[in-house]
Amino acid sequence: MKKAKSVALIGAGKLTGSPLSRFYWLSERLGPVKSSSYRLASRIANHLRAGHPVKDFEEFASTELILVCVPEQMLPGVLVELAAAPIDFNGKAVVLCSLWRDSSELRELSARGAAVGSICLIPGFDELRYLLEGDRLAMLRSRRLVEYRDRRVVTIERSLKPFYLAALTWTGSVLFSVLTAAAECLRLAGVTSAVSVNILEKQVARTLRSFIRAGRKAFPGPDELSTQLCALAVTDPELAHYMEQSTRMAARLRASRKLASAAGS
Repeated sequence: MKKAKSVALIGAGKLTGSPLSRFYWLSERLGPVKSSSYRLASRIANHLRAGHPVKDFEEFASTELILVCVPEQMLPGVLVELAAAPIDFNGKAVVLCSLWRDSSELRELSARGAAVGSICLIPGFDELRYLLEGDRLAMLRSRRLVEYRDRRVVTIERSLKPFYLAALTWTGSVLFSVLTAAAECLRLAGVTSAVSVNILEKQVARTLRSFIRAGRKAFPGPDELSTQLCALAVTDPELAHYMEQSTRMAARLRASRKLASAAGS
């Protein structure tokens, strides 16, 4: 007798950037694949080389884990359709495959008894690290689908993903803006682009090493800040303001963390 598949998928859009194709055990466990049309569901199953297309939710009733992997603009409609499906969600897990969305999007399914969660790749780890967020059952079943050899997951409790995303913002767009400001300062100093890149690379690496070794204790307070601000204010007032505000906020943040640390000791 053929063993029933434990995973179902609702998919749509391009799955090239989705973590789905990296799930090691997906080919063994994926059963029904549903999309906006049977033809598209068939195309997704062929792309993943796993599962089989279905026209409705009938086969979802026998699965333990339902993966939802659709473009953001389609997500509200898909979740309304899933919530209205004749499925007993008690004992089932529903997991959203999304970098930016989390289990809060699945609140209606949670109210119907489902364990909910989200999963995404953590950037920079060559597709070997995943972030799992949500209810324990949802994380447990997702983990079984992903982990193999060097592939590991980082788990966080439900509703805490925005803090993880904030970390990506700090080390992404915010850090990028800081590097842009630093590069502009080197340009104003007359340093060539080639040399500027080398200086920035060394400085960032040096700061990162210090942070790894000593954490917040290694905070490098700015020297001769007033001189720097005066020079920038003449040439680039906006950049001077950005630097002044950034250093003030950095000092305040460090001071507040020190007070919190002292209060907890």
